[in-house]
Amino acid sequence: MPSATICRETHFRFWRVVLPSILWIVSLVSCGNNKDAVEICRTNIGSVVVANGSDSIATLLHIDSNGDTLSQWPLHHSVYHFDYGDLVGDGVPEIVVGVIKKTKYWRTEDRRLFVFKLYKGELIRPLWLGSRLGCPILTFRIERDSMPARIVSTEQCSDTIIQAMYRIKGFGPKFEKYINN
Repeated sequence: MPSATICRETHFRFWRVVLPSILWIVSLVSCGNNKDAVEICRTNIGSVVVANGSDSIATLLHIDSNGDTLSQWPLHHSVYHFDYGDLVGDGVPEIVVGVIKKTKYWRTEDRRLFVFKLYKGELIRPLWLGSRLGCPILTFRIERDSMPARIVSTEQCSDTIIQAMYRIKGFGPKFEKYINN
């Protein structure tokens, strides 16, 4: 009767392990009424996702492991990129979202960075809703090899494309150094 025991164990494993994992993925992808959702990072209690709503406004969502929304923050601008990393060194990841927007003092639409923190590990709150960095941003990534993590941006300065490293300290990103390719 070993085959019956194996069959029962496989059946048990499917209902206890595989099915909840499938439901978790479905809840992340569906995110309620949102058409598209992409996971940015996992947290101690769930995941942070960026979701596109029916009105084309993206929203950051912090979703717990049951699929319930813990916190959300609407992004009223087009999103071109996102990443995460522990930028302040407190053990909780910050979420960096690249948006296309105008600012009060720079009236042309350009790529900007928004940095969000998870207040008390749960609530999405802005840390910096930024203007541009040193030059117009082409793209960015988070360098997670250091503690705290750093923002590495690729920027267009006149006819030159540069890479620069920034760290979060005080108000917004502070230039640290240029990176040679």
